[in-house]
Order: sequence, then structure tokens, then C-alpha cells
Amino acid sequence: MNLRSSPADGPSTPSKRPPLPKDRSARWDHVLNLLASSKRLSVSEVAAELGISESTVRRDFMEMERAQLVRRTHGGIVAIDVAYSLATVPRATDENSAQREAVADFAASLVEPGQIIGFNGGRTTTATSRRAVARPDIDSRDGSPGLTVVCAALNIATEAVLRPSVRTVVLGGVAEPYSFELTGPLATATMRDLWLDTMFVGTVGLDIDAGLTCNSDSEAGVTRIMIGHSRRVVGLATADKIGHRALAGICPVSVLTDLIIAGPVPDELRAHLAEASVRLHEV
Repeated sequence: MNLRSSPADGPSTPSKRPPLPKDRSARWDHVLNLLASSKRLSVSEVAAELGISESTVRRDFMEMERAQLVRRTHGGIVAIDVAYSLATVPRATDENSAQREAVADFAASLVEPGQIIGFNGGRTTTATSRRAVARPDIDSRDGSPGLTVVCAALNIATEAVLRPSVRTVVLGGVAEPYSFELTGPLATATMRDLWLDTMFVGTVGLDIDAGLTCNSDSEAGVTRIMIGHSRRVVGLATADKIGHRALAGICPVSVLTDLIIAGPVPDELRAHLAEASVRLHEV
């Protein structure tokens, strides 16, 4: 199976392909995206796709199986049915992938064992959750969960629930078809009885005046309640989000306690964050 797209018949035109991931966490995300559509991958295919040695791929496959993300077969891996029962839309590597990975890595490092953390939907929050629940220091002790994850998105829940040491709490409600986020009165009613230590907020847009925004007012409403029930609110963004406004407002920038950004930060935004006492983490 050729994992790279083939050019159409006729004269070929050069296309610029973003660099493929080299660090382990980024490789894993790339492999899981491929696996979501193909359901089966071989060692040789992944080695050729990523331009790394087959021994490195085998080592990755062993660790991914240990993390209960995949099941190894002779010469490759297959998807674990429960983990992929929700058909997460595969996202191709693009020019912002490396920035998203950097944000997710740093965000996951802020999680402390035993905490109750929340996520809204999105690629960056999904990557952050995946890293947080896979941390080796997250382990159940004395019958208490090593981590509690409150999920507003079904695809995040299906990965978190595979971890025996992680308690996964899923909000009720109506699932949105593209983001897999749960919305509506059931979701908001459930969240009103829950409290978080840290809420990680992904965003479609980040604007000084509009704040953090997304494409759905229903999703924004649930996220706002999660934010209001959290001690710490960590915004996650890449530089391409800055200055963009989507349809629905999630919260003003000043509501955040922390903002993690990969890429250049304009001076105006930097000054606004300082004035609002929002901790800026540049990665």
C-alpha cells in the first residue's frame, strides 16, 4: 500500500509537501491518523512514509501497543476496534502540525498526577489529551485514579477510556458530526455539577477584542461552563489563529490564566496578555 497520494495522469506539477514528523510524539499522531483510515499498517510502509529506520518503527509499535493505542501483528499494527469505533477524520500533516505538536507537548507537561482536567474538541486538545494520559507518572494509587479526564468530545473520550489508571467522564448531549463535541441541555446540565482543576481550551480564532472563538455557538456554550468550573484555564493556540474571528465567542482572553502559543506573538497581543495577568508560554 502506498501511503503517499499519487499524481493524476498527465504532466506532473511539483507540490510542496510539509515536512514529516521526526520526534516520537509527532510520529505517533501521524501514524494514528493513517491508521484511522487504513486500519492496518506495516513496518515497511511507515518507515518509507516517515523516512526513518524499520527498527525505530518497530520500537514505536511496541510502545504504542504498551500504551494500548494499537495491536501489533506480524510485520505491523492494526487499529484497536474500540479506539477507532468513532471514525476520527484523518488530518493530513500541514504547515502548522509542528506548532500544534509543540503546544500539545508543553500543555501535557502542566498536568499533575491526580488532577481533574477538561478538554473541548479540536486537534490540539486531542493531541494534548493523548500525551497527558500517556505520561508514565500517571498511575492509580490507593484506589484513586491517576488522572480524571472530563471530555466534551467523544473522540478524546474513546482514547482516554483505554487507560486503566484514568477515570474518563463524558458529558451527555448531542454529538456534533464534525467535531464530535457534545452539546445541548444535557451537556450543560452535567457540567454544572462537575469541577475541574485545569481546563484546556482549543480555539479556532484568537483575537484581542473577540477573544477565543469557535464555529458553533452550541459548542461555545458548553466550553464556557467548563471554563467557569475550573481553577486554571489554559488556552491552546498556534500563530495562524491570531487575529482570526470565528462565529461564536468562547471567552475573552482575560479569562485565561495561561496561554500557550507556538509561533510569533504580536506585540499588541503580548501587551494585552500582560495587562490581563495571563501567563504567556511561547513554545
